[in-house]
Amino acid sequence: MLSKNEKKILKLIKYTPVLIVGFFSILITYLIFLDKNIQYKKDVDSLKSRFLEDNKNRINLEVNRVYNYILHEKTNSEKRLKILLKEKVNEAHKNMTFIYEKYKDKESKEQIINRIKDSLRNYRFNHNRGYFYIYEKSGKNILLPTKKHLEGKDFWEYKDSKGSFIIQDMVKLLKNNSESFYEWYWYKPNDNTKQKRKLGIIKEFEAYDLFVGTGEYIEDFENELKEKVLSYIQDLKYSKNGYVFILDFEGKYLAHVKKEYIGLNRISLKDKNNFMITKEIIKHAKNGSGFLKYIGTVKPNTNLPAEKTTYVKGFAPWEWAIATGFYTEELEEQLKKKEKEIEKNNADDIFNFLLISAILIFIFILLSFYISKILEKQFLKYKKEVSSHIEENRKKDTVLAQQSKMAAMGEMLQNIAHQWRQPLNTISTISSGIKFKKEFGLLEDDELIKSMDSVNGSVMYLSQTIEDFREFFNPDKKISTFDLKKTINKAIKLLEIQFENKNILIIKNVEEVQIHGYENELIQVIINICNNSRDELIKKDQNEKIIIIDMYKKDNEIKLIIKDNAGGIKENILSRVFEPYFTTKHKSQGTGIGLYMSQEIIVKHMKGSIIVYNEEFSHNGIKYKGATFEITLH
Repeated sequence: MLSKNEKKILKLIKYTPVLIVGFFSILITYLIFLDKNIQYKKDVDSLKSRFLEDNKNRINLEVNRVYNYILHEKTNSEKRLKILLKEKVNEAHKNMTFIYEKYKDKESKEQIINRIKDSLRNYRFNHNRGYFYIYEKSGKNILLPTKKHLEGKDFWEYKDSKGSFIIQDMVKLLKNNSESFYEWYWYKPNDNTKQKRKLGIIKEFEAYDLFVGTGEYIEDFENELKEKVLSYIQDLKYSKNGYVFILDFEGKYLAHVKKEYIGLNRISLKDKNNFMITKEIIKHAKNGSGFLKYIGTVKPNTNLPAEKTTYVKGFAPWEWAIATGFYTEELEEQLKKKEKEIEKNNADDIFNFLLISAILIFIFILLSFYISKILEKQFLKYKKEVSSHIEENRKKDTVLAQQSKMAAMGEMLQNIAHQWRQPLNTISTISSGIKFKKEFGLLEDDELIKSMDSVNGSVMYLSQTIEDFREFFNPDKKISTFDLKKTINKAIKLLEIQFENKNILIIKNVEEVQIHGYENELIQVIINICNNSRDELIKKDQNEKIIIIDMYKKDNEIKLIIKDNAGGIKENILSRVFEPYFTTKHKSQGTGIGLYMSQEIIVKHMKGSIIVYNEEFSHNGIKYKGATFEITLH
């Protein structure tokens, strides 16, 4: 009969799972629904933010790449210009020096200078823009090919549009260096309306206290460079619809994906919201850089207006606005696709979870009712059985120990029979021979004495055998110190006749080691393990059957290792060999308690450990595989 507490437990088992599963199913479903909605919003915001950020970073990168290219070209081109000017003025100087050296002793100064002028007057470079000029350090012009009527004039007091005394500055520079670069403003050939900035180089000609020079108008050089840069940018593309466009601060397009825009001034361009596109681009460029959003007039792949985000960066030296952008409608397409995907996943997840929850609730209801009925029937039965099982467990170790000893006694009796068989046959043969010879009067005294000595020797052997086995079965379990090598020899001596009859060779590799413990119980363990090996070896049809016993001391541990060449223990039962009553033999051949008791003796009585594993090893050059029992003692 169930008690009140037991009935309460059954009710809890019956109804609690249903209530818990139902409550948590509803709660988790609701939380998942909320989480999915929150996650959906996060995904949309994240996608939008990531799209905008990624595209902003990309157009920023593209604009800066073009900006750096322009800056690099401008910076290096001025260096290249200086190198070119220096090469040219050095050529002119060499030419002047050559003429001077050739005619200095033949002609007058005036004649030599005329020769120099004639040699340099028509020399041109940089697309016919470059020429040479020569001045005296006093300021008098000697050579000026573009304005020949000014040759012979005094330019000492001449100032450019910025108020610099050009010749005076040049002469000052030559006092410190024989060669120097110089910037000034000068009228361009065929244009006397406005002076333009010019970069040049001068070099002293000491023979006549002159200096020669050349230069290039920065405006002309940069215009040539701009054409090169714009030609490169015009063909620059990235991604699907990406392109870079450039316009000057006046609103004129210099580079654009649509070539018909190039050269047009679109300063008044605005979108449908009256946003002044070009003016705002120029404004951001003048301020340095920045992003702006507007409705682009034409999207390249659709030729329709579309919302666009543009990044602009100004290149102040040339008054250029460098820009590129992306169309945000591509984001809307991605968002719609993602939204449909998330909605479908949400619906599928909620439906699947509800279905699983319903199935789990139903299963738990059935299980709870079924289990409660089973428990109700089993409780009373268990009450009766628990006491008997406890009592049986108490007797278990005693019974196992007794069975183990009886099994060992059976083994030893067989060994005694094997040990006695030969000496008993000897005694029987001698006694029969003496009787026969006595009956026929053939027995002599010497032969009788010799026969009696042989009988006495056999009797002594039988007596010693009894003594050896009596010592093994001695019930006195006193702890003593003994030589482990001698103990192993004792165990082998009890087995050797039977093992010899089975053609099993026992090989020993042992050291003399003193140990403290139960000697007879250790002998029983060795016999148990060897007998197990014997039982496996006699099943094998092989020429050499061996059991190897190794014993050595390492640090503070003693290792006793017993292995055979019987092929090893099957892997699926290897972990069970020390279980009580586990045996692979027929019930008439074994009880399965030998190895269990061996483990009990080593672990509980000897305070050591025993393990078993399969091992491959070599003996006399032949490879074998077998079971290895490794005993560790302290």
